[in-house]
Amino acid sequence: MSTNEEIVCPWCQTEIVWDPEIGPEDECPHCFNELNDYRSIDLKVKQTGQPLRFDEQEYADSDEDLSLAWDDSDEPLDKYGEKVQHITDEQEEAPECSSCHELMLFAGAEVTSGSSFTPVIPKTLGSAFLTGPFTSNIFVCPSCFKVEKILSDTDRLLMVERIKSE
Repeated sequence: MSTNEEIVCPWCQTEIVWDPEIGPEDECPHCFNELNDYRSIDLKVKQTGQPLRFDEQEYADSDEDLSLAWDDSDEPLDKYGEKVQHITDEQEEAPECSSCHELMLFAGAEVTSGSSFTPVIPKTLGSAFLTGPFTSNIFVCPSCFKVEKILSDTDRLLMVERIKSE
């Protein structure tokens, strides 16, 4: 490997500068992923609009027919993605999913009644900082479908006031 050759991590796209005395890196110093061809596939694009093809030499001995795994029509996913984008644009608040970091969709509000919620009373305050009924905004991730609850704006302010006043 020559000293003029640039190495770019395929995982984080960081340019790897290596010491000529030590030699090339085996793993990326930024993301710690391996820099060899392990867990990498080569895709070749023939022309615009044609499906991606795997490198034939690597998968030539495979008996499995993978053609049925890919849907030729990307239209449903494109429509889904477009609609998700429009919904996200309309929202006042779009938190990031804690699992996959996609923007979440506001699905609605859930009211938790006082009878179904048992508050904790911290010793410092002497009373509960959140009591029922309160409203939680429900968000759903359009990618991994994780559901998250966030306290509504009015109940957030009420909670802050309760903590500050006591």
